[in-house]
This record gives sequence, C-alpha cells and structure tokens, in this order.
Amino acid sequence: MKTQPARSRGRRALLGGATTVLVGLALAGGPGVGGCSAPFDPPSLVNTLRILAITAAYATPAPTEEVPDPEPDPGYGPFAKPGQIVHFEMELVDGRDLDNFVPVTTVWLGGCFNPPGQQYYGCYEQFGPLFEGLQGDFSGNCTPDSFICVGTGDVPFDLAIPEDIVSSQPDPDYGPKYGIAYIFFMSCAGEIRPVSQEGDTVAGSFPLGCFDSEGRELGPDAFVPGYTQIYVFEDERPNPNPPVDGLVFDGQLREPDEVLEATVCPVTLEERRKSGCAATDEFTECGSIDVDIAVPDDIADEDPESKDANGNILHEVVWVSYFATGGTFDTEVKLVNDATTGIIEDRAVQWVPPEEPGTYQIWAVTRDNRGGSSVVTHFVTVTE
Repeated sequence: MKTQPARSRGRRALLGGATTVLVGLALAGGPGVGGCSAPFDPPSLVNTLRILAITAAYATPAPTEEVPDPEPDPGYGPFAKPGQIVHFEMELVDGRDLDNFVPVTTVWLGGCFNPPGQQYYGCYEQFGPLFEGLQGDFSGNCTPDSFICVGTGDVPFDLAIPEDIVSSQPDPDYGPKYGIAYIFFMSCAGEIRPVSQEGDTVAGSFPLGCFDSEGRELGPDAFVPGYTQIYVFEDERPNPNPPVDGLVFDGQLREPDEVLEATVCPVTLEERRKSGCAATDEFTECGSIDVDIAVPDDIADEDPESKDANGNILHEVVWVSYFATGGTFDTEVKLVNDATTGIIEDRAVQWVPPEEPGTYQIWAVTRDNRGGSSVVTHFVTVTE
C-alpha cells in the first residue's frame, strides 16, 4: 500500500451524463444538515441497488440472408446510423445487505423514436400499451424488434433503429438534422407494476413502480428507473465510446481479471460519515492507495457542434467516476480530458479501504459529454 500525505475531505461533486436516473436520487447528495455527522453516504459507496452505467456498447448493420451475423460498425454505439441495431449493456450492482435475497428484475423499453419536442416524457403516451401489459410474461422476448425485454439482473438489450428515423424529420432552421431514440430501463428487487402519474409538470412522474410480495411500493434502495438516448445524424457521424486501457491501482496497470489486494483501515463507516468537530480522518489515520485509469492521449473525439471563439472545433469533455462497495475516495469524479487543453495528466484519486476484511468491488466509469461510456471493474481482497 502506498502511503499518501494527509489530505482533507474536499467538496464531493458528481458530473452528469447522457444516462438519467429518474427517481431515487441514487447518485445525488442530500440536503445540507448541521452538526458533526452527515446522514448521507457518499455517492461512490454502493450499498443499495444501483445502475452505475448504461453503455451503448456497439452497433451492427441489420442481419441479412447473405450476412446473418454482421460485425459491429467501428465508431458507432452512442450515435447510430439508420437501420442499425444498437446493443446496450447495464452495469447493475445490488449492494444491499439483506437476510432474504430477492432476485432483481430488469425491464428495458424501446421503440420511442422522435417523441413530441424530442423530450423523454413524450414517450409515455407511446409506451402506454407496454406499461399496461408489463404484468404479462415477456421473459425471453428480447429481440431487437420487440421493444420490450424482461430479464434477471444485468440482461442486455438490442434496439433496431428505423430506416426513416432521420428522413421523417423536418429540416431544422439551424444545426444538423437528426433523429433520436429513447430507451427506458428499470431494475426492481420485486415486481414492476404501472402506477398513476403524479405531479403538475408536463413531465409528470414515471408511470411504473416497484412492489414487494405484499404489495408495498419500494423506494430507491430497491428500484432504479431511468432512460438513455441514441442520436442518429443525417451525416451519419460516428461517436465511439471513450477507450480505456485498464485500472491503475497502487501505481500499476492491472490485468482485466486481476484480483487486487489491500489492508483494512480501522476507521469505521460511522466515523467516516462525520465531518468537523474533531472527526477522525481516515486519510490521516490510514495509508491510501492511488487509483487511476490508463487512457490514450487521444481519448476524446472532436465534437463538431462545439467550437471556440475563433471557430475551431473542440474535443469532447471526458471524466471518470469512481465507485466501490466499501472504503472511501477522497474525490469521486476526476476530469480526464478538457475540451480546449486536452488530456489531464494529474488525475489520480486516493482510496482508503474499509474497516472490515472481505472481498469488495471497485469501478471506474468513464464518460464523455456526447453519451459515450466505458466501465472497468475489479474485485479487491481486503485483509487485516
């Protein structure tokens, strides 16, 4: 373990991405409170049901008799071309500590293309029949044209993009011509059922809920719904996910399947929740470990819609978010690439292991501002 100089707890921030969690605020902080103890765990601590990332991993041409199993089109995923099939993957983690295990049901809903105003809530009316029929048996019906997929855990999803998703749109007054597809997802440690919409805004509330075996509606610890979107441009511009070579742990680039090792830090979780008032600082009491990602200098692509004051095309903004089932990060989000200055070299964070020995998991989720994402994860064996 590499010991680092004492470092105070800074303000924790979280940058958003193209994937949105609709309820539960699983990735948000709570309201400010007085006193010495914060009642909220940091967003990086995975101790509830969480969806850490939805990745449009790749896109393929539609299969034909001549090519029944086509290869992915390089550069496509977060952006697609008309007629492609986009493959989605979910990084789902059940961090709850439960005596009675309840399997997690995952539902994907696709088929919402170019809704009114290009807004996600314009999909609710289109999805009405699917919402009402969710209590039926859709398991195993996960074909690209079915628009609905129900499975257990992190079941993937394929969506067929219509050939006319762009051509059916009117020519814009300015900017590129494009179409948009919305994909909804939800994971529930119980049963998903339709619920009446609430609220007085146009968006309303999400029309599905999660219920236990006795009919009680479950909260954000056991239900995570959200949506993501795919853009399709008339010029068929590509947009690959940010390439990540691996996790750098304690100064070394680790192999993808390598189990990492660390030593416990005796500062308890309750102590780590405190701030001020002579609270124990785990970064002072224990040694911390450098955590970083290995990326190429050209990780960011050009963003044609972003230009500086001189009209020069800028690059994507890229950042990485860290998560773990135990321990503490000094900083949970780090900028990897700036749109104007490029790659950020000094971006490592410090991680202090938890107080209990055992096997934990750590994640680095890298995102860009155009909807791309990449996930690297390792198990960590923590010993005394």
